[in-house]
Formats: sequence, structure tokens, C-alpha cells
Amino acid sequence: MTHSKFSTQVRPPFDFGASRIWTDLDLNAEGHQRGWLRLNVSSSTNTGFIPIPVATFKNGDGPKVLLLGGVHGDEYEGQVMAMKLMRSLKLENVRGQIIILNATNAPAAYAGSRTSPLDDGNLNRAYPGDPRGTPTEEIAYLLNEVLLPGVDYLLDIHSGGTANYFLPSAHVYAHRDEAAMDHLLHLLKVFAMPVSIVLDGLFDHDKKAIGAADRLGVLRFATELGGAGYVSVDALRRAEVGLARLLHEIGLLREPITVEPAPATHFYSRLPNKQYGYAFANGVWEAYHEVGEMVEEGEAIGAIHFAQEPWREPLVLHSRQAGMIYALRRPAITEMGQILFIQAVPYVR
Repeated sequence: MTHSKFSTQVRPPFDFGASRIWTDLDLNAEGHQRGWLRLNVSSSTNTGFIPIPVATFKNGDGPKVLLLGGVHGDEYEGQVMAMKLMRSLKLENVRGQIIILNATNAPAAYAGSRTSPLDDGNLNRAYPGDPRGTPTEEIAYLLNEVLLPGVDYLLDIHSGGTANYFLPSAHVYAHRDEAAMDHLLHLLKVFAMPVSIVLDGLFDHDKKAIGAADRLGVLRFATELGGAGYVSVDALRRAEVGLARLLHEIGLLREPITVEPAPATHFYSRLPNKQYGYAFANGVWEAYHEVGEMVEEGEAIGAIHFAQEPWREPLVLHSRQAGMIYALRRPAITEMGQILFIQAVPYVR
């Protein structure tokens, strides 16, 4: 099914307008195209462009989908999934259109860093962007003003990056439209990671892709597929099969590309930012639990040790409430203000 009944605007064709990012491709054309979006740069080593790879498959009427990997350059699962889909998808099996970017924030993806080495920009905190801003703001503008207005769904593949490890999961943001929320919850069951997360009340909503999607009437479906600087074999396999089921469910695929049925998934709500476990000292982080473990309210989650004062008692952090350990900081060295753990609780609509 498509979700066009949830949309509130007539979508324009892909028009680059004020964007200074350019391409030789015609994103409105039928067929399979691949090439680059070109991000203009002028530095001591490059006075040309940085290539942002893109593939589009368009075949008649149907849902329109934008799939993003590499929004953060140190999150590799989405980059791998996007590259594999670019190579394996068959145009004749597509109904509608899918646009795939494997290295959305290309400077960050090529450097393997969360933020862009050109401007230290975090693409998922740069919306709505600026066509004459920093390179990261230019990419955000392209997404906000050119690509997102032309699609029905945003599939935004994330993981924990080098700093964090998340329990591999899919997630959606709480939607104020009941019918849209019903549809998103159904898609979580179709994607069917062992755990599905509903987000609400997070900081910087208006600076993120979810804020842009909400403004444009686009449904966003996302993931947190592990992280910690590597690609989990199990998480990647589950996500690839889940993506195949999802693309068929929304009507983009004429024929399914997997026969593997959706397993059961368990729904949780991620606690908001103010209830994360933050470091309130510099030191060495020792976690007492692994992701996926259940803890009681007030239970010790881990401790910060002090290398320069080894005789000093460690600073112990405790859970905010009973629930599941959803994410943990992986590097042991930590500084004040860094996230050390995130909890989730059973979802109640």
C-alpha cells in the first residue's frame, strides 16, 4: 500500500532550484540511472567537486521512496545495504521510483567520521539546510528542498557509529496522524527486527530528517543497526531481509525478493534525551550490562574510574527507571557530557 492519503501537499517534480549541488541525471526520467550528485568544493587539494553517488530506478506509477545510507559517515550498515541494493535491484521489478544514496554525507562517509571533515557538520542536525551555506548545509538543503518533496517514504538507515552500540532495531517517530501511525507500526512488524522502537520527545527534532519529513508529509522509517565501528553480520542480514519485505509491502516491488516470513518483534519506547545516562566526569567507563538486558529502577548500570586517582571510588551511574538497556557507549575513555547509556521501556500507545 502507499500512504498518499496522509500527504498534505501536491509534490513537485525533482527541481534543483537554488541548490548548487548538480548532476547530469534526470531524476524524473523513467528507467535505471546511476551517477553522482556533485558537491562543489574549493580547497588546497580540490577545486572541483566531491561525488555523492546516486542511483534511481523509476518504472511507471507507484510509491516513491528515498533510501539513505551514510548520513553519518561512521555508520556502515546503511552504506553497505544501499550499495548492495543498487547492484541487485531489477528495474522490471520496480513499480514507482526509488532513489538510493549510499554516502549521503559523502565527505563524512569517505573519511569514516560521524561529521564532515570539511566543516564538522552533522547532516542530521543541519536541516532545513542552506543552498549557500557550509557543505553539510548544502546537502541538507538538497534533501529538504529537492529530494524529499518528491517522495512518499524516507528510509533512513542508521547505526550507533564509532561511539555507541545500539541493540539492532528499527524505529519510527511518533506520528500525530493516527492512520499514519498505524501504517508505521505495521511497517515495523513487516521489517521485523527483534526489537522495534517508537521515538518521541527527542532534542533537535526540527534540525533532523524526521522534522523535514513531518513538514513535507513524508513517512520516515529508520534503523539503529548496531554500530561500534563495524558491521554486524546478524544485524545486517536481518535488516536486508526486512528491507526486502518492506519494499514489497509498500508496493514498490512487483514481486517479492524474499520468501522469509516476518518473525515476531517486540515494541519499546526509547526514553527522551533528558533521561539518558550521561558522564559527569572524565575517566574510564565500565559498563555492568550489555544491550538488551533488563534492569530495575535505580540499578547500577556502570561506573567511571579515575586513572590519575586510582584509589578514588568510581562514579557509579544508575538506571532512570526499570527497562531495557538499549544503547551503550563503546569506547572506554569518556568525557563529561558524553552519553554512556540509553534505556527503553515497553511501548504503550
